[in-house]
Amino acid sequence: MRLAITMALALVLAGCGKTAAQKQQEDAATLTKLGEKYVKEKILEPSQAQFRNQFIGKGGAPCGEVNAKDAFGGYIGFQRYISVARDLTLLAQDVSPAEFDAQWKQLCQ
Repeated sequence: MRLAITMALALVLAGCGKTAAQKQQEDAATLTKLGEKYVKEKILEPSQAQFRNQFIGKGGAPCGEVNAKDAFGGYIGFQRYISVARDLTLLAQDVSPAEFDAQWKQLCQ
């Protein structure tokens, strides 16, 4: 009887494990949320930020687009971002287009 209970418990616990794809998907979601957090720290109205086209780049950095409000309260349009870490989050407006494109190609494509 004890053996049957132990085996049943082992089967139930084995079913609780996550597949590699599920784990990868969870990791990507966590990194994406962290990237959003760091982007929001760089804009005027963080609660109004709109995100789209988000993905994890080949360098492991969250990449995507954000639409934020300017000082007049209007949205400025979607711009690309790269978020490697809190102090290494880059919005397209922060640097020259050529410099941003070089970083995008290195970390996101």
